[in-house]
This record gives sequence, C-alpha cells and structure tokens, in this order.
Amino acid sequence: MNRAEPKHGVARAAVPAARFLYKLCGSSQPSILQASDGAFYVVKFNGFPGSQALANEVVGTALIRRAGLPAPDWMPIEVSSDFLDQNPALWFSNGNAPIRPRPGIHFGSRLIEASGERRTYQMIPHSWIKRVQNRADFLGMLVLDLWANNCDRRQAVYLSTGRGLQARFIDNDFMFGGKFGYERTCPRRAMVHDLSLYSGLWNEDSVQQWLEKFDGISENTIRRIVASVPEEWATEELRRRIFSQLLTRRSILPRLLNDARHVLASGYSVSYHRPRHATEPAQICGTSVLPLQ
Repeated sequence: MNRAEPKHGVARAAVPAARFLYKLCGSSQPSILQASDGAFYVVKFNGFPGSQALANEVVGTALIRRAGLPAPDWMPIEVSSDFLDQNPALWFSNGNAPIRPRPGIHFGSRLIEASGERRTYQMIPHSWIKRVQNRADFLGMLVLDLWANNCDRRQAVYLSTGRGLQARFIDNDFMFGGKFGYERTCPRRAMVHDLSLYSGLWNEDSVQQWLEKFDGISENTIRRIVASVPEEWATEELRRRIFSQLLTRRSILPRLLNDARHVLASGYSVSYHRPRHATEPAQICGTSVLPLQ
C-alpha cells in the first residue's frame, strides 16, 4: 500500500438503528431498518452468512457507482445489543433455534423512494423488458460483474417511473468469487436470469467503451475503494486479495467477455410471466419509501 495513503480509507460514521420494520427473504436474511437519520435501509449483518459478504458489498457498490451505473448508496448501521433484544423478529432463522445477530456495525443499503401508485419490482415478466429505459446499463453491469468475479445472478430492482422502468443494481455479496473462492469464474452466474435483457446490446463499440471506462479507474482509486471497507469487515489479507483480483482480472477482461459472448449465444435463459414486487406499499406504514432489495 502506498505509504502516502492512510492505512485505511476514510471511514464513514455509523448511523444507529432506530426502528425495525420487517425481515426480507434471501440467504443473507436482511432486514428493513429505519436509522436515526430518518432514512430506511436494507441491512445485511456482519458474519452472516459469511465473513466476506459485507466487504464485497462495499467494494461492489463503490465500483458500480464509480462507473456511473445506477445503484443505491450505502451506510454503516450501528445495531446495539438492546436493539437486538427488543426486536427478536430480525434474528436469523436456521430451521432450529433462532440465531441472534452480533451487535455492532452492519451494512445498510439505502431504500429507493416510489411515490404515489408507483412500485418497485424484483422480477419483471419477459413482456416488460422493452419498458426498461436504461437497459443499456445491463451491458456495463455485465462487464463489471465479470471483472469483479460476481458468482451470483445479477440482481436489479425496477422502479416504475410513469413512463417505463428504471433498473437499479443491488446485491453484491457474491462478488470476488463469493463462497466459490477466487479461482472460480462464473460467466453465466454473473448474468440476469432472462438473457433477453441483453438482446441487441452487445456490439464491439459498446463493449470497447465499457472496457475503456474500467481501464480508466486508476490503481489508486481501486486501492482507496478497497481501503474504505470498515475494519470490522475486512482483514488486511482480505483487502490485498480483493485488490489483487481486481488488477489481475482487469488484464484478462477481453477473454472473460469472449466467454460471456458464447454464453449469451447459447440462448439458455429463464423467463418470468408475472411481476414480483420488491415490497408492497403497506409494508412501510406512514411513508412512501419502498425497499430497493
């Protein structure tokens, strides 16, 4: 690490959790919390289901936003022991006795506001794909996911705008190999379920533009992003591995993209026929805020 730089990046001040709303589905068993700043967050907890997930979320979110792709910002959320005791509904379920999360600092992804009759969707039917106004961003997100070795289906939430749908990219805890490890590359897993979202997007000029954008992110910028992970979520060894993997995989991105192009040509896809809401408006009483994941 450059000696002129601090050992860690600039730490964000944690915001205390103030209110538990409800728990979401998913392997990480996140919860919707309101923090003392009045904002709502999807909170993933340190240490569950793995020790690297929150570091992946921080670095992945920062890279997505640095590339100009749409994603919610994040905030460290402080959850006290008293708060956990008062809200046993947010404890983890493993089929046996509930598991109490650790008190401390956890990862909070900001919720997205949807006013009036608008909705957010976590799945959209095949027939709605043409309504996605920023569909071109999915190509850029695919390039980034291949670079960051995302080994989980690319997740997006779709916000209705009145004129169509706007996608926001979420859920980065399986970047850098996730539970599969650093040596595993998962081109199909890095893609959305319905490959039709990429239809007509792949051309050499567009791919080259994204490659140049990611090549333009300096090593110092990557270093600062990795160093910004809170100390509670990453060892120095983990930071070095993430940093090294980003540099190594960037040099082989053209080959990874060639593999992805063959996957897209295979046509293997999963389509949905009905929308699935990210949440129902009544689930957050008294607000117009809808959860982003």
